[in-house]
Amino acid sequence: MSFLAPYFLVAASAILIPIAIHLWNKRQGKTVKVGSLRWLEASASNRWSSVKLSNFWLLVLRCLILILLAVALAQPVFEHQAQKNKGTKAIVVGEELLYTSALKPIKPTIDSLLMRGYTLHTYTPNLEQVPQEEWQQIGNRTQDSIVTGKYNYWSLLPALAAKYKLPQDSVLLFTSDQQQYFAGSRPEMLPQHIQWIPVATDKSITWLQAAIQSTPDSLLLILGHSSREGTSYSKYETALSARSINLAGNQQLQLQHQQDTLLATISGNSSKVKVQTKPLQIAILADEAQQAEVPYLKAALQAISNYTGLPVQVKADTTGANWVFWLRDDEPMPQSINQQVKQGLQVWMQQNQKPQTIKTSLTGTGGTSIKVHQLSHSLPPKQTEVWTTANGEPLLYSKTVGQGKIYTFRSRFAPDWSELGQSAQLPELLLPLLLPQPQASHDYRAVDEHQLVPSARVQAAPVNSEKTAQTPLLKWFVLAAFVLFLIERIIANRRSKV
Repeated sequence: MSFLAPYFLVAASAILIPIAIHLWNKRQGKTVKVGSLRWLEASASNRWSSVKLSNFWLLVLRCLILILLAVALAQPVFEHQAQKNKGTKAIVVGEELLYTSALKPIKPTIDSLLMRGYTLHTYTPNLEQVPQEEWQQIGNRTQDSIVTGKYNYWSLLPALAAKYKLPQDSVLLFTSDQQQYFAGSRPEMLPQHIQWIPVATDKSITWLQAAIQSTPDSLLLILGHSSREGTSYSKYETALSARSINLAGNQQLQLQHQQDTLLATISGNSSKVKVQTKPLQIAILADEAQQAEVPYLKAALQAISNYTGLPVQVKADTTGANWVFWLRDDEPMPQSINQQVKQGLQVWMQQNQKPQTIKTSLTGTGGTSIKVHQLSHSLPPKQTEVWTTANGEPLLYSKTVGQGKIYTFRSRFAPDWSELGQSAQLPELLLPLLLPQPQASHDYRAVDEHQLVPSARVQAAPVNSEKTAQTPLLKWFVLAAFVLFLIERIIANRRSKV
C-alpha cells in the first residue's frame, strides 16, 4: 500500500488529544469515612501519583478513529500488477472470398476459429464485423453475390495493424491472390501477430478488347482472357452483321452494334469498345540518346499490326497521331503536345534522369518473369499504376489529362535497362494500351506469395499501461472510522449511565 498525499499522515498526531483528556480528567470517586477513620486527618497527596488511565478500550477506539481519518486524508492506494490484456482474436476476409464460392475451401477453418472466440470482419477500410446471423446466411447461400467494391489490399494493411496493435492480438487475414487487388508499393513490414493467408482462386474472365473493321463487311475481334496462369489474347473473324459467335469452352459471344461501337457479352460479362476503322497512327520522336529504344518499339508495333490486322503507321510528326512516344532527353515535351493530350492524344514518356541499379522483374501477361536492371531515381506521385515490378516498384504509371493520358515509363527497352525490349511479351503488354478497353481492366493473374506478403515481420511494442495498477482505498478507511465511531458512542453512553 502507498499514499498519494503522505504529508497528511502528520494528522495522526491528533491521538495525543484523547490521551491527554483521559489523563487530566480523572474522575474522583466519593469518599465515605467509616469507624475511627473519620477522626484521622487527611494527608496531602501528590496529584501526579494518582494519574492513571481509565476506560482504556474507549481510549483505544478514539485513537484508532483519528488514525484512520489521518490515513484517509493521505489517500491510500493499493498497487498491484495490472491484469494483462488477453488480446483480440479476429478473422479478416476479403469480400471477393466472403461472398463468392471461393469461400468454400476456408469455411471450415473460419467456423472452427469462430467457436474458439474469434470475431469475423471484412477486409474493407472500416473492417466491419460480420454478425453471426449474416455468417449463417453466407454459409447457406446457393449462388455468388455481386461484389461491387474493389480495394487495394496493400493500402488497407496499415489500418488493420492500427486496430490490432497489441503483441498478444491474433489476426488471420484471408484474401485472394489475384493481381487486381494489389497496386502501388508493397508494405515493407507485417506485424508478427497478423498472419496473411493468400487463397488461390480459379476464376477467369473473357472480354472484348478491340474490334477492327478489316473490310467493309467483316470484323476482326480481339478477345482477352485472364486467369491465374496469365493473360492472353485471341482473335476471331466474323461478318459485320453477326450477332453471336461460338467460342471455345462452350462459351457464346453475343454482339450488339451501337453506331460506331460494339457491345459484347460473354458469360454475363459485358464490354464495349469503339470499332477501329482507320489505321493506328503513332509518332516516335527520339533524340540521339534514345535512338537505341526505337528498333525495339517498332518491332513490337509491327507484331501488334500483324496479329490484329490493324495497319500501324509510324511517323515522325504528331499530326493526326493517336499515340506519341516522346523519347527525348534534351528537351521537355512541348506545350502543343500537352494541348493535344486534352483532346484525346495518348503520350508515352521516359524520364531523363540518372538511373539506379536494381534487381527486380516484371511479370508478363503469360506469367513469365522479365528482368529489370535499372529504374529512374524519381518515384511517381500518386497516380494510376499500370505495370508494377515484383518488389512493388511502380514501373509504368499513367495520368489522365482531359480526354487523353500521359504514361511515364521508369525504365527503357535497351538491354542495359531491362529485358523488355527483347521479350516476346512486349507486344501483348502494349496491346491493351494502344487499343484500350474503356471499361474496368481485367487481371485475374495470381501474385506469387513472396511478392504479395511483406517479407519483414516485426514484433508489436507492448502497451505501457500494463505495468501496474492502483486501487483507491480511501472509502474503506472512512467506512472503518465511521464504524468505530458508532461503537465508541455506544460504549461511552453505557458508561455514562453507570
